[in-house]
Amino acid sequence: MNRYLDMVDGPEHVKKLTLPQLQELAGEIREELIGGLAKAGGHLGPNLGVVELTIALHRVFNSPKDKFVWDVSHQCYVHKILTGRKNRFRTMRQTDGLNGFALRTESEHDCYGAGHAGTALSAALGMAAARDKKGSDENVVCIFGDAALTNGISFEAMNNVGHTTKKFIGILNDNEWSIAKNVGAISSYLNKLITNPRYNKLAKDFENFVRKLPKGELAIKLAHKAEGGFKGALSVGMHQKQEVALDTDGRGGHGNPVLFEEMGMRYLGPIDGHNLPLLISTLEFAKTCDHPIVIHILTQKGKGFEAALKFPEKFHGLGPYDAITGETPTTKPNSPPMYQDVMGQTLVKLCQRDNRLVGITAAMPTGTGMKHLEKAMPDRYYDVGIAEEHGVIFAAGMATMGLHPVVAIYSTFLQRAYDCIHHDVCLQDLPVIFCMDRAGLSANDGPTHHGLFDISYLRCLPNVIAMAPANED
Repeated sequence: MNRYLDMVDGPEHVKKLTLPQLQELAGEIREELIGGLAKAGGHLGPNLGVVELTIALHRVFNSPKDKFVWDVSHQCYVHKILTGRKNRFRTMRQTDGLNGFALRTESEHDCYGAGHAGTALSAALGMAAARDKKGSDENVVCIFGDAALTNGISFEAMNNVGHTTKKFIGILNDNEWSIAKNVGAISSYLNKLITNPRYNKLAKDFENFVRKLPKGELAIKLAHKAEGGFKGALSVGMHQKQEVALDTDGRGGHGNPVLFEEMGMRYLGPIDGHNLPLLISTLEFAKTCDHPIVIHILTQKGKGFEAALKFPEKFHGLGPYDAITGETPTTKPNSPPMYQDVMGQTLVKLCQRDNRLVGITAAMPTGTGMKHLEKAMPDRYYDVGIAEEHGVIFAAGMATMGLHPVVAIYSTFLQRAYDCIHHDVCLQDLPVIFCMDRAGLSANDGPTHHGLFDISYLRCLPNVIAMAPANED
């Protein structure tokens, strides 16, 4: 029996399938992801979580005319499968194969390349502004994760959305993870949002309303009218206990509107990111809005694969694995240790001897080896989230108070904090140690992750001593 996936060679074929067929397609895509990545590895968990979302996007919008901007873009594998690249899918992240991230030169459907977090909202807003300037009618859809909201660039973009354009669709894919578990006030804020009983009751009422609407202009008018009333209730501050009162404009009369609303973006959600009919209805509604909108969807990282659900950090991005059990090859006896583990274990020993030392990572405790310090001495460990600039300046502040911070960041990500290294650390000659992981070529992750420039961009700065280890000793 032929798979529905075999019938899909482009977005136009997604539009021809019935809803039950699309739901079957979702299962087939998950099987393709699990089997197709087993040999070489890749970002399995994030892509298993966005299958229904990606199908819904291509059902409702018209790529490549309509623009999909993926933050980081490691979760765009399903998008690649649905845009004519499924026959090359098993070449992902291999020589002459598909890139593991969105790549403009690879397909007209990849409208913006990426590899680092926090860039999508700014890029998508730029596209929307250019569209408005040209007088064209493309839809611009920005797909960003909850981890992107730990990055300051995202807030810089959000601060500009409301007064830049009236037509902008943001999709907040909330799975509570970046690579490691998300940290900080934004993560706590989103958790409060999705667990608030009143909020969820009103959100569910609006979901049911949208789902039951017939097609046509009358339905759209009804949805917009209802949205005003529901949004007034939904945007009431979550810590307020008083009853909801609506002003004449339909907004909440008490409490503080939610974060996105204050930044000029209407908020809708949270909704089930694996409910395909609901996603399609919600996106159809968003497409008609004459104001910027954010749709908050809840997804499971690793959905459909038990091993990935059980170990979400491991299956965020990994090498070869068994497609049935999820087991990964064990390290051969007498294999040399990983440099990040040597660094992390050594830092623990040094911290035990010197109480001035502390460790800082930017959402990469495992990849940088900082997990060893987190486990052994959690009071000496700081995870700042995907916020490299803050992490570097945070370290500088610590250093002024007599501490000796050790900042462990991938070489490619430290580039994001270059001015902070110069302005805040080097010019003040502060005792901050940068441990740059993944220096040199970064193999399967491609050009966005190569650490080729660290020696060049650091050796020209004052008060820097650059060293590289000769061996694990």
